[in-house]
Amino acid sequence: MKHHLSNTKGFSLIELLVIIGIIGILTTIAVPSWISGIPKYKLGAGARELLSAMNLARMTAIKENSNVVLSFDPGTGSLTAYVDNGEGGGTTDDKLRNGAERLVRFYQMPSGIQLLTPGFGQVISFNSRGIPDVNGVASVKNTLGQINTVRVLASGHARIQ
Repeated sequence: MKHHLSNTKGFSLIELLVIIGIIGILTTIAVPSWISGIPKYKLGAGARELLSAMNLARMTAIKENSNVVLSFDPGTGSLTAYVDNGEGGGTTDDKLRNGAERLVRFYQMPSGIQLLTPGFGQVISFNSRGIPDVNGVASVKNTLGQINTVRVLASGHARIQ
């Protein structure tokens, strides 16, 4: 006696079309909300970069017992932290990176994030105790016009507001 086995593995054409339709519907619902969340995510990333730069400048100043400057360049959306100790023929504590003053770190804002000119000017210097010479706010803005702010306190501590 012969048995005819039918091949029951796989999907039928109807099942495959239903799955493709469900994927299409979910995609049209999910993708726009995901895309609209990107500017907000980048704004948070920009604020965290700003906070990170301030904390690194402060901690480096304490660790190296020297003034460390964080320079803001809104035109290029970048931050530069350096030891302002006059090394290599530079001028000590002039808030300019000259001579062979050591670069601590260079930060670049993510694409779509604009670095705004800080309320305290374009440079902040942390002394050997981690105390800034100025305090106030620095902000970043995304393509939707949303702004995130980092406040530097007189104690040197910084936080995202």
